[in-house]
Amino acid sequence: MRHPSVWMVSSVLTFMLVGCTTNEQAEPKEPTTQTPSNEDQPVVQPNDSESNPNMEEPDASQEEPVTEEPATTDEPVDEQPPTTLEPAPEPEPAPSEEPTDKAAPEAEGKIANLDLGTLVLVNKQIALPENYKPSDLVPAQIDFVSTASGERKMMRAEAARAIEALMLGAKADGMDLKGTSAFRSYAYQVQLFNAYVARDGKEQAMKYSAQPGHSEHQSGLAIDVSSASVNYQLTQSLGQTTEGKWLADHAHEYGFIIRYPRQFEAETGYMYEPWHLRYIGIEHAAKVRAANEPLDRYLEEYMK
Repeated sequence: MRHPSVWMVSSVLTFMLVGCTTNEQAEPKEPTTQTPSNEDQPVVQPNDSESNPNMEEPDASQEEPVTEEPATTDEPVDEQPPTTLEPAPEPEPAPSEEPTDKAAPEAEGKIANLDLGTLVLVNKQIALPENYKPSDLVPAQIDFVSTASGERKMMRAEAARAIEALMLGAKADGMDLKGTSAFRSYAYQVQLFNAYVARDGKEQAMKYSAQPGHSEHQSGLAIDVSSASVNYQLTQSLGQTTEGKWLADHAHEYGFIIRYPRQFEAETGYMYEPWHLRYIGIEHAAKVRAANEPLDRYLEEYMK
């Protein structure tokens, strides 16, 4: 029997040892495709200045619309006079034209008493003579709107000095006022009143404009004023402005009254005109204001 060589024996032993070691090692695991749970993931806090990508933006179309309250105004609904009560510019009378009788004043049989001077009463029932024009008309040295020219910037001397003082007082108090129309002749009033009738009809025109002969402007003692806050227009909203309130509170200090107050519309026959100033002198203006009555009633009582 042939004996194995030492080399063969050593090789067999080595092979057996290697096999035992290999069998004792753990079987390799199959690679897994399962996603790790969130618990195994680090928590990352988003920055305050960045939006979280996992959060859905709110749908704006699903939000309830915000209902805004309509703007309100303190102006009463029934107090909407024409924005401009005089054509802009007013019709200029033709120099060679005689006054027409298209809008001649209705016969009342009452002529104004010119002997009363600055207290002369002119209203719907009492008229100035057709040819009356004050002999002491002078230009009032105040700011007028650009459409005012010629005689419409004139007043009787005493009234002119008074309106100049009033305007200076108003300016000192921060008021921005300008004259729009002062003296008007009978002929001018004919054309002006006719223009209003053509625009608004006679019934409506008579609420804010005088028939020829019945206008205080012909006396040289009346002037219309307005302010920048209402674009220098003749509108009742002037009475709600700072300038309009200043006039109501201080005009009497210079001898003027607001001739057609709101509360006496039925008595005067004219709508409220916060722009129409009538000069009667400081003493009487103060008394009219204190009595809180229209000039017509005051003079009736004064003459008794």
